[in-house]
Amino acid sequence: MSTAPELDRTTATTSPEPAGLFVTGTGIAVPAAADLPVEIPVDTVGLSPDDKARTKVITSAIRRRSQELRRDHPVLRHQDALGLTAFSVAVLGFVGSGAMYLTGVLPWYVTLLLSAAFAAIGHEVEHDLIHALYFRRRKAVRYALLFGVWAIRPYTINPVYRIRLHLRHHAYSGLPDDIEEVSITNGKPWGAVRLYSLLDPYVPALIRIVTTRPKDAEDALWRRTILKASIGLTPVAITIWYAFLGLHVASWLGAAVPTSWLQVLTVLTVVWVGPNVWRGFCLHFISSNMHYQGDVEQGNVLQQTQVFNRWYLVPFQVFCLNFGSTHPIHHFYVADPFYVRQLMERDIHPVLAANGVRFNDMGTFKRANRYQMS
Repeated sequence: MSTAPELDRTTATTSPEPAGLFVTGTGIAVPAAADLPVEIPVDTVGLSPDDKARTKVITSAIRRRSQELRRDHPVLRHQDALGLTAFSVAVLGFVGSGAMYLTGVLPWYVTLLLSAAFAAIGHEVEHDLIHALYFRRRKAVRYALLFGVWAIRPYTINPVYRIRLHLRHHAYSGLPDDIEEVSITNGKPWGAVRLYSLLDPYVPALIRIVTTRPKDAEDALWRRTILKASIGLTPVAITIWYAFLGLHVASWLGAAVPTSWLQVLTVLTVVWVGPNVWRGFCLHFISSNMHYQGDVEQGNVLQQTQVFNRWYLVPFQVFCLNFGSTHPIHHFYVADPFYVRQLMERDIHPVLAANGVRFNDMGTFKRANRYQMS
């Protein structure tokens, strides 16, 4: 079993040579997202000395607390075993919840919420696997686990393709090139379109791709990315979800709908697709509003996120594993898995606040997630 590194040796945001960066309108070739290197550099040349110093203070505090936790709790050194355990809990819990619904033990609404919570664990496992925090030297195992958590989260994009998207997110967080966040409505004004897109970010994207022409190379890249990353379970889940909604509406309006179809679609929705529609909405709502977008300084981690943990956000946080409270830690130091961030949040939050990271900036809703308050 591998152990956690004593120092931050992650390669997710550093690289010896720049590669894969693109800026539209400059004459630089725009590579396809699938061709981007896994190691994407972060440009911090323009940051002020003060911001660099504050970032270093935060990163050092996180790294120090990480080492202390592993010293005090030796079990945390066995990341492969813990990652495999979290994977097993997610998959077995998700499947078990569905089985209890099918045998009449649980009603549909309990099954949906319970399954969504287990799927949220699966999402965190996927995120850690993207950063190679488990089975770093065993790529085949990592990819097997990635596809395993995708099987219980079908209303998501291909996890292997998401590796590039997510590492781009770290390189370009808060910029138009951050395809991952922009695709879940970050930076868009509030209204019916954004609300619907939080519930289902894929169908609006596909409609846009089909009905409009790309306005520039960046937009064309975004469209290709959505199409390629959606290959696999995503269209299957979309079909089940909208068929379920459509047939139920038709039935309520008095149309003759085959009972067998309704029964099959209802089961698939309750035990497989529905939990992920709700889980995805909760994650997208928290993530798109805790990240800033549109006027963030390139590479300035202090401006990329806020701590988003007001008490009334708990109904959403439950289904994304406290994402709004712990994800800012990840932006400063990517070498820790999700459960370590949970253990250190109370110790690190004061450090974040003392060094300029915002807490519960609810004005982000009015500003369409812009960082500047003016």
